[in-house]
Amino acid sequence: MTPVLATILSTLPNEILICFGAGLLIAASLGFAAGYALGKSTPVRNLRRAQKHLQNCYQHVKETLDTACTACSLLEKFPGTILTSDQTRELNSKRTSLLSLINRLVERKNTEPEKTPPVTKQEKKKPQDFPALQWAFQPEHSHLKLPDSSAFEANLEMLLLAGTSTENNSGLLLVQMNQHDQLKERFGIMAPIKFMKTLSRLIMHNVRDEDVICLWKSDTLAILFPGVEVDAGQICAETIRDAIRHHHFRLESNSPEVVVTASLAYLNCVPGDSAELVLERGLHALAQSQKQGRNQLIIQDSHSYEHKQAV
Repeated sequence: MTPVLATILSTLPNEILICFGAGLLIAASLGFAAGYALGKSTPVRNLRRAQKHLQNCYQHVKETLDTACTACSLLEKFPGTILTSDQTRELNSKRTSLLSLINRLVERKNTEPEKTPPVTKQEKKKPQDFPALQWAFQPEHSHLKLPDSSAFEANLEMLLLAGTSTENNSGLLLVQMNQHDQLKERFGIMAPIKFMKTLSRLIMHNVRDEDVICLWKSDTLAILFPGVEVDAGQICAETIRDAIRHHHFRLESNSPEVVVTASLAYLNCVPGDSAELVLERGLHALAQSQKQGRNQLIIQDSHSYEHKQAV
């Protein structure tokens, strides 16, 4: 077969042979170019396919959250619905976990080099001095003589707004007395209030004049630290924790000692924080403190939690 093909080609004119060779060269070049272009575009197609899957995943998450909101709204409107303690605890745990996941997802920074905006040298803006705040002391708790929960929420809003406008950090310390209901059952209805009053006095001796102590819940005190960085706030929180640990609690000066402990959580409040998210993080940090044991302290900064064990 090969000699026959060679004989046929040798009988063809040179012009035809040149055209045939040129055609082969063009076909090979086109094949190489098509293969190169196809191989180069493959990562782009794969990226677009992955983005489509991510978009579908986001849409599924959004629709699931919408369904959950609708179901909770129906449950809330149902007449006579009262959740048990276990159900309330379970819902609160799921709410805290979901909020933590959404916070990490929303605030995760994009690290792709091609989407990172160019760094421009700018003069660092110097934070302004934190303004003197006019705390709300009313309404107050009748027995403890401390601003109650509504006054605390107003003070927290004012603190966060001032921090945002001046580009300053602040601190919030939550001190939750353990075994509140058990102390009431053992020593009477006024016993927890007396112990809370003692806690507030211990705290008052270890804070600055510009700080304020409020009652957030019946078993939880909230201390606001305006214009405080996390390191200084952590030192103050540890000092308060140690003061509670080493104090001998008594209902009366001559009565036997009663074991009273607390769970503590210090939260670093940065410019742009909202009161709702700060309090949600506070609940989560208090829950972690309780799991660690008595008189334990959790430092919460930038959505990370650090356990400060009592020594």
